[in-house]
Amino acid sequence: MIDLTIPDTISAMFGQPCCRKRVGRHRSLSLGFGEKVFHTKPMKDPFYGEWEIGTYSAPWRVIQDNLLVCGSLEDVESIDELDAQIQIIEFGNISSVEMISCFDLRVILENNTYVEFLQVATGEDELVHIFGPNSLYCEYAINAGWKIGRSDVPWTQD
Repeated sequence: MIDLTIPDTISAMFGQPCCRKRVGRHRSLSLGFGEKVFHTKPMKDPFYGEWEIGTYSAPWRVIQDNLLVCGSLEDVESIDELDAQIQIIEFGNISSVEMISCFDLRVILENNTYVEFLQVATGEDELVHIFGPNSLYCEYAINAGWKIGRSDVPWTQD
């Protein structure tokens, strides 16, 4: 049985404002919350959020006022076009994170907005990952549940 309880370690993210949103390669999604943490990497954004939640490969969708406003499978000409759709959405502060099934996760934001990450294939890839302060790293995968560790050291295989 996989524990669907959201880790307490991410509760400090709740109430933080969205400071970054980006669609990347393979239609990945990254949302940053809290303070801006600047870096010198050659990227579109010169900063990350103090908290980052996202996915590298899972489908996602944004629901606002009970309307689907954007999703990873939009019929667009380029990733930049999909990213432009994300940029116009006002996300506001993050309220909570909840498992809506053992396969899917919902990020709840103020202003009646949700971001849902959906597991649609078998495999061992994580559904969602969360980077936090002090090198905190959390991930959820359907085959393993939640794992919590550090992003700055290698993880051992179970």
